[in-house]
Amino acid sequence: MKNTILILSFLLISIVCKASDTISVWHVYYNKIKIKEYNQFNNMTPIVLKGSDYKIGDSITVKYISDTKCHDCLTGIMVRSKDNRVTMVGKSVGRGNPISFPASYLIDPKRINKNFEILYLDSNGENATSTILFEVEVN
Repeated sequence: MKNTILILSFLLISIVCKASDTISVWHVYYNKIKIKEYNQFNNMTPIVLKGSDYKIGDSITVKYISDTKCHDCLTGIMVRSKDNRVTMVGKSVGRGNPISFPASYLIDPKRINKNFEILYLDSNGENATSTILFEVEVN
């Protein structure tokens, strides 16, 4: 009888209590070296890049990791300057796949505005969302 009560109490507790949701995280790499790691709760301190350190062929990679899997969703990374110029810089199929783009999209001496927002785009057919992941300042 005691075992039955104990088992029923564990079942009741497991029904009432449910696990908390996991959070999305994203890692930012510069030439395959991780330079920053973010999640949806930390403050988004901007990444500062020095234009003088740029070399031809440098790339930025974003790996967005979410608990909701989708193997045929279209995902992408978009760069938006503070003057609202938008550039689509990378895309992938499926969540969790790294998306890379040339650093030259950000480090261009002809650009007047050198502050950018990096957005993650996600589309699963009917619904499309965009999320600001982080900011980049180019010195």
